[in-house]
Amino acid sequence: MRTFFLVLALLVAAPVPALGQQPQAITLESAMASAVERHPSVVAAARALDAAQARLVQARAGPGVQVSVGANASVGTLGATGTPTSTVGTSHDVAIGATMPLYDGGVSRQQIVQAQAALDAAQAGLAAVRQDIALTAAEAYFEVLQAQRTVEVREAAVQSAQAQVRQAEAFFRAGTAAQADVIRARAAAARAEADLVTARGQVETTLVSLRGAMALSLAQPVSVVDPTPPVVPAVAAADAVAEATRQRPEVLRADADMRSAEAALRIAEIRAGPQVNVNANAAVQVTPDPGSAGWSISATVSHPLLDGGRSKAAVEEARANALAAAARRESTVLQVQTQAHRAAVGVASASARTEATRASSAAAEESSRVSEGRYRAGVGTLVELLDAQSLATEARIGAVQALYDLHLAVVNLGHALGRPMSAQR
Repeated sequence: MRTFFLVLALLVAAPVPALGQQPQAITLESAMASAVERHPSVVAAARALDAAQARLVQARAGPGVQVSVGANASVGTLGATGTPTSTVGTSHDVAIGATMPLYDGGVSRQQIVQAQAALDAAQAGLAAVRQDIALTAAEAYFEVLQAQRTVEVREAAVQSAQAQVRQAEAFFRAGTAAQADVIRARAAAARAEADLVTARGQVETTLVSLRGAMALSLAQPVSVVDPTPPVVPAVAAADAVAEATRQRPEVLRADADMRSAEAALRIAEIRAGPQVNVNANAAVQVTPDPGSAGWSISATVSHPLLDGGRSKAAVEEARANALAAAARRESTVLQVQTQAHRAAVGVASASARTEATRASSAAAEESSRVSEGRYRAGVGTLVELLDAQSLATEARIGAVQALYDLHLAVVNLGHALGRPMSAQR
């Protein structure tokens, strides 16, 4: 009895396993938000931004006052000049020193410019990664919805095909149809079932892609919610090109890279010429002579006379890097403008195709209903009916694809223009 109560107490105290995780409801906005917040690529870009901010702090600290405390102590039989003595002596010294660079030819200022440009590039890089990750999540989201709607169409096609098998068998038993019609109807039903299996497999594949894009566990159950009808923006291709050139983070990053390369060139040119450095120094004794103070202003001038061409080569390297950065900027602008132009045209095309496929689907549905009526009335053939039903199924699938292509085209336009992805709808 005591063992029974012990087991019962353990069972009561043990956590009850969940029957199954509740599916997470996924909207377009939540899909993009999860991707931006959780994806490792965004985290890496954010850490790169932190590093760039730290480098800017270091660069700005260079021309400032540097204060340090120095201390030394010794014990032994060596005197201050290093000469051995017969007695053991001790010495100690503690001082606070300050150094401030007064002039270095402009190197420090250019290093700050370079660090600021690197920070701007990192900020633009983070924005670009966020935009790309959000777009990838949106693409995966719409792929899931398209796959799910395709399954619904395929399920309806299977039900219709099975109904035609029953109808053909009934006609055969009644002697009004040949056995070939039954065979043909069964073959059509088998094809419809195979298409349904393929469509269901596509749903699972797209769900895995969506979870990956959102940085979720691949075992996380999700329920994808259909979006509201898309609002098709009216953006002229020329306006889209201009807006993308102004706003795309890729262009902003290329601009920052150019500034950084130009600053590096100026630093190399300064170092290739006469080097002039002026520093102010001060120190205050703490012990053994508290309050004793001193100061100095020092200047050094140097110029490379013979360095094997190193300084000249450094300038040429920096100049080549600056020219390469300018070329990359032009390439980026060209790519961004092309994407924006295509996206603007693509939205208009996708909108027109959605309307066309909707009308085509409606016409195919009507043709299928007429063919079915003719077959049931005995004035149409099964081949005619099966062809009409196949065309209607493909038309419905085409309409589904066109609808989600339009959704994605709207999102893609926002991405191409450099607009915040969360504010697209």
